[in-house]
Amino acid sequence: MFLIWSSLLLLQFVDERRFGGVLPDRARARRFGRLFRSAFRRRTTWLGLAFALTSAAGFEAVGALMGPYLVDHGLEAGTIGLFLGIPVVAAMLIGGLVGGRLSDRIGRIKALALSLCGFAAMIMGLGAAEMTAGADAPPALLLGLLTGMYLGLGTFVAVSYAFFMDLTDPDLGATQFSTFMAATNGCESWSAWAGGRLVASAGYAAAFFAMSAVSLLSLSILKAFRRRPRAASDA
Repeated sequence: MFLIWSSLLLLQFVDERRFGGVLPDRARARRFGRLFRSAFRRRTTWLGLAFALTSAAGFEAVGALMGPYLVDHGLEAGTIGLFLGIPVVAAMLIGGLVGGRLSDRIGRIKALALSLCGFAAMIMGLGAAEMTAGADAPPALLLGLLTGMYLGLGTFVAVSYAFFMDLTDPDLGATQFSTFMAATNGCESWSAWAGGRLVASAGYAAAFFAMSAVSLLSLSILKAFRRRPRAASDA
């Protein structure tokens, strides 16, 4: 709360005229309307929203189910808390650093595809362990696969945010980018719900395989981007 109010206080000292001038309210509203309509007429905007709504389904479902899953496999609450507090955080941090470097070296599309396939492979590994060993699967194996998933997640998040920024018109700024972020939140909501329903009806293995398959299917959306997306204002 202190940081929020401090930021609002500092805004009082910002001279808006230094950032492009101040338009009358009506002119500003008309300009915003034109930019908004233009952004949502672009094919890349809708493809980006479709990707945001589906690509993270695998790890969002596993993240929602992980607590009950590990408890069902005999891990104690303290062990789970320690795992979430240290290995998971470290894996995501390392993954984010790798993702930033990777996306700059090989491009957003390739980096997204690699990181998505990486975390999907870890989730399918969990599904395979569940099918073959069930509750007797070694905890070290499960935690290792989950750590690998979070490493891929860190990479994927770093690259996907850069990707959505590339698709965003700088003149529309936070409005368009926030729309992409809202779509990722939508993915979290529906995949957690679907994963829970699948576990209840068919078990963990079916849920892990099905939700990772949804993530892999989103690779077809990336194919629609024939080249590395540029900022929308330059396209």
